Amino acid sequence: MAGSATPQDAIPARKSGRVELQAPSHAWISWIILLAYLFVFAEGVAIFAGYYGPEILPRVSAAQFHLCSIYVVEVAIALGPGWCAMSPGWTCGELIAHHAPYTFAVMLCFALNQQHVWILPLCVVLLTPLNEGLFIINSLGAPGWVSKVRRAYGFLVIVLLIMSEIKTWMEVMHKHWVDNSLIMLMLDQCVFPAIYYHFNLNKVPRQHRL
Repeated sequence: MAGSATPQDAIPARKSGRVELQAPSHAWISWIILLAYLFVFAEGVAIFAGYYGPEILPRVSAAQFHLCSIYVVEVAIALGPGWCAMSPGWTCGELIAHHAPYTFAVMLCFALNQQHVWILPLCVVLLTPLNEGLFIINSLGAPGWVSKVRRAYGFLVIVLLIMSEIKTWMEVMHKHWVDNSLIMLMLDQCVFPAIYYHFNLNKVPRQHRL
């Protein structure tokens, strides 16, 4: 998920030969992706607001499916026509590094029926689509203050996400240790690349600070 910095701040890239993706040829494509991100964000807010009561797992599952579907579409148009609704600032490799591992991790989580265990990060991550949506709003010509709001919001939500990932990892590790589940203990460590990636997203160079 995107954080307070641009993706190149999280993924080192050579200064020469860096080719950023172009915005879609038609603005309505960006608007559709923007509305999709805002819809998922609204799902996340509704979950945290308790609108769905204690049985939130089906809602979280649906929201995660919607988010991953957006990611798949974005990767497809990046690999196809070379577009990115969040441009400028993203290369194809950076977009894939942001979207593909997350989609795979969510698929693995649900395939192993572990979504109830990782419910906190799965909920917190539903707040991040607003950050991606603000990226798109910037690309559509928003005033400069929107970028400052995005960086501030992105920083805060990524900090919350890191905290939720670490907290859940500790709880899950303890549970699987008690259950003597070696395979699950090994799979639990898959969260570390995500934590590292999110940490790097918030290592904003001086020129990007508010």
